[in-house]
Amino acid sequence: MSTTIKNFTQEIETIDKYLLVFIGLIPISLAMSIFMADLFGSAAGITLIYIFLKKNISFLKPIKKEIFLMIVFYSIILISLFLSDYFKHSFLASFFYFRYFLVSLSIFYLLSKYKFIISIFFYVILATISLVLLDSIYQYLSGRNLFGYIKPEFNKEMSYITSFFDQEKKLGSYMVRFLPLILALMHLYNEAKYAHLNKYILLVVGLIVINSSERTALFLYFFILVSYILTNKKKLINILISFFIILIISTFNPMIKKKYVDLTLNQMELVESRHYNSGVVRYISEEHENLIYTALLNFEDNFLFGSGIKTFHPKCKELKKKYFRDRLGENKKRNKLVCSTHPHNTYFQLLSDIGIFGFLIFFYFLFYIISTFYKILFKVEKKEQIVMSYYFINLGMLVAIFPLIPSGNVFNNWICLISYFTLGFWLFIKKKVIQKNL
Repeated sequence: MSTTIKNFTQEIETIDKYLLVFIGLIPISLAMSIFMADLFGSAAGITLIYIFLKKNISFLKPIKKEIFLMIVFYSIILISLFLSDYFKHSFLASFFYFRYFLVSLSIFYLLSKYKFIISIFFYVILATISLVLLDSIYQYLSGRNLFGYIKPEFNKEMSYITSFFDQEKKLGSYMVRFLPLILALMHLYNEAKYAHLNKYILLVVGLIVINSSERTALFLYFFILVSYILTNKKKLINILISFFIILIISTFNPMIKKKYVDLTLNQMELVESRHYNSGVVRYISEEHENLIYTALLNFEDNFLFGSGIKTFHPKCKELKKKYFRDRLGENKKRNKLVCSTHPHNTYFQLLSDIGIFGFLIFFYFLFYIISTFYKILFKVEKKEQIVMSYYFINLGMLVAIFPLIPSGNVFNNWICLISYFTLGFWLFIKKKVIQKNL
C-alpha cells in the first residue's frame, strides 16, 4: 500500500493525477450522488481531451477496432437525434453521449501508461465496495445507515436495505455490477494476501442483494455465483453451504418470500390472484410485456434509426392516438400500449430508441462477449491469472447488457457510467490477453 502511494505522488504526471482522481471518485459517487458522478466523469473526459491535444495518442492503436465501433454507435445516435420528431427531448442525452466513451478511454490510457496504477484502482474499488457493504450491514442491523437514511418499508412489517441510495432501489444493482470488476482486479493485481478474499465478498454481497429487494439484481447475482463456481469446482461445496446458510438467515425477514417468490409467481400468473387473473402464463409481468409491446410498435414506426434517446414516453402517447382503434390489445396476450420513461428491457429499448442499426452494434458486442466467455470457461485448459481476470471482466460486461431480463434505462447516466467504467478495464485486459496470444 505504501509503495502504491509513493508511486502516485512521485511517478505520475500532474495532469494524469487529476485524471486519476476524477476517475477514482466515480465509483463512490455513483453510490452517493449521480450529479457528482456525472461531474467527475465529465471532468475526466475534458482532461483526456486536453491530453489528446497535447500528447501523442498512439496508445489507442491497440483498440482501434473498438474505437471504430464507438464512433459508429455514436454516429447512429446522432442520426437518430436529427431524424427524431422529439429533438429537444433527445438532444442532451444524445449529443453528449460521447462523454461515456471518454471515461472508458481514460481508464485505458492510465492503465496502459502506468503499470503500477492497477494497484491504485484495485484499492479504490475494494475500499468503495467495502464501504457500501459495511454501510448496508449497519443499516440492516440498526435500521439506519451512516447518513441516517431509514430502511424503506413495504408495510409496517416488511422493509429492505438501500444504504447510501436512500429511497432508491439501486443497491442490489450497484453491487452486482461492481462485483465482477473487483473479482477481475483481484486476479489482475495478483496479490497473494487477497487470494481468498473473493469468496467472502461473494457471500456478503449475496446477503446484501437478497435484502435489497431487487429481483433482477438477485438473478444476476446467481448468474455471477454460478459462473464463479464453474471456475472453482473444488470449492463448490463450501461456497454452496455458506450461501445457503445466508439464504436461511435471510428468510427470517418476511419480505424475502413475499417479494421474491409470491409476487413473482403472481406476476407470471402461475398462481391465482385477485390482481393477476387473465389466465395467461407470462415469462415476465404483464406490465413489462406491455412495455415491450409498446417498444415493438415504436420500432415498426421507426425501423432504421428509432425515435431517439429518451423519447419513449412522448412517442408512446402518439402511438396511443394512432393505434387506439385498430391495434390496441389485438395480440393473443391482450397486451396494451403502456407509457413509461423506457421499455425496461435493454434490447427492446435499443430497437425503439435507435433502431435496427444501433441494436446490431449492441448485439455484435453481446455475441463477442458470450463467445469469449464460453471459450475461456470450456476451451482454455491453463487458466492463468490474466485469463481469469479477462473471464470476470467479460462477466461484468455480460451483466451490464444481459438480454433476457427486465433492465433499467440503457441510456440513463447512472447505468452508463457504471457500464463504461467497467468497459475501460475490459479494453485494457483484452489487450493484455491478446498480447499473450491467448
